[in-house]
Amino acid sequence: MNRRRIWAVRGLLWLLMLLPALVLRLTLVQESHGSAGDGVQYHQLAQILKTEHRFAYLPAPSPLTYTRLPGYPLFLALIQPAQALPIEEHLVSATRANAVLDVGTAVGVAALASQLGLGLFCQLLGFWAVILMPTMFMLSAFGLCESLVTFLLTMATYLAVRTRGSDPSKRWLWAALAGLFLGLAQLVRVDSLFSIPAVLAVLGLTAASWRERWQSWALCLGVAALCFAPWPLRNLRLFHAPHAGGSPWIDLAGQPLPMGMMRWYQTWATGQVDGEGFHLMMVAKHAPLSPYRPNIIMPAMYENEAERRVLVRLFEQYSREGLSPAVDRMFYRLAARRLAERPLRVLVTLPLIRLGTLWSPMPAYELSIHSELLGLPQRLPLWNGFGSLLLLLSVAGAFVACCEPDKRRWVLALLLVPLFRSVGFVYLHPIPLQRYFVEAMPVLLLFSGYALSRLLRLWDGPPRSHPKA
Repeated sequence: MNRRRIWAVRGLLWLLMLLPALVLRLTLVQESHGSAGDGVQYHQLAQILKTEHRFAYLPAPSPLTYTRLPGYPLFLALIQPAQALPIEEHLVSATRANAVLDVGTAVGVAALASQLGLGLFCQLLGFWAVILMPTMFMLSAFGLCESLVTFLLTMATYLAVRTRGSDPSKRWLWAALAGLFLGLAQLVRVDSLFSIPAVLAVLGLTAASWRERWQSWALCLGVAALCFAPWPLRNLRLFHAPHAGGSPWIDLAGQPLPMGMMRWYQTWATGQVDGEGFHLMMVAKHAPLSPYRPNIIMPAMYENEAERRVLVRLFEQYSREGLSPAVDRMFYRLAARRLAERPLRVLVTLPLIRLGTLWSPMPAYELSIHSELLGLPQRLPLWNGFGSLLLLLSVAGAFVACCEPDKRRWVLALLLVPLFRSVGFVYLHPIPLQRYFVEAMPVLLLFSGYALSRLLRLWDGPPRSHPKA
């Protein structure tokens, strides 16, 4: 079979893969689409951008804002009609775009597997692992930014690997494009920073000399910085501070909240106990938290009766004043005291427990969807088990690939994506659910097909020797 016919057959095969994948994902978001808390704010920002060309939550004369990054609202404004949309029409548009972006991410995973020299079988399985990963298709059914940033980061990683074996002129093009996608991702979510070490490591592996390596890094990071720079420069001009990452914690109106309670949360929360995140949700609504209600003061929050009484008084004060400066300072003091008294638990034990939370399926109340096609939410435990199996296969495939000398350096470079995201979130967020890990999933899922291909080889057994005539 000549080369042209081979490419024609492959193109037909991928077409047969793309069409059902796209139909499946579009059907899912047609059956179920919602806003979640953040989605309401993205809707507000996108509508004001379209109609008034201002980055604000409400029409003029409401103030401009910096509390959310502009990438996703700008993306929504670009793909939607110029007039303002009610939230239902907005969500239909946003979730359809998410479905298409996720299919694009799946194609990127297949292309990444091809660049790494993995066979067609691995490419196809990596593609379908992304399409069927429960966390990914659940998130795509909400008007949230994860599908967009996951696509951008997957493409940045692919473009970095694409420099492998390229001639010098194309190498600089791929490195610059990788930087462009990194910069765009940074405009969508601040935690895109966790993917930069992997992209730089891959670019380093493809360079022939240290000089070429430094040039690739400078070009990639320079393009990314140029892409991202308008945002902090705008904030410097308007607010006299860069606010490069937006605000780490905001209320439902988009206003920044002080971080004392969040720092205190990091000294006891794990995400393993139902109700741990209830306080954060109520604070975002500026609702009171009476310490005399059940499960407001939880056993994990205090070490002794004296500390429990301090918390009772503090929550009484919060219920009267909200997160006032005095309440915020008290939460900071409690956090500092717990860190000083139990540093090993705060800095080692709790992050390790949160690591399990980050890699575990999301609880049933978190971003659940309804789908007759997939039997959700009735079959959620089954789908959660399938997602955990995919991640387990992926880790196994990555481990096997690491044992092969020709693949080891590439696999280790790519594994920096889940490594940095895991370490970062278990320290930065007190309740790191699996939705915060979704941007790292595509890089992992490309190894699921590799694990299955190796298992099939073991199943077939060693090649049989034929007796001589």
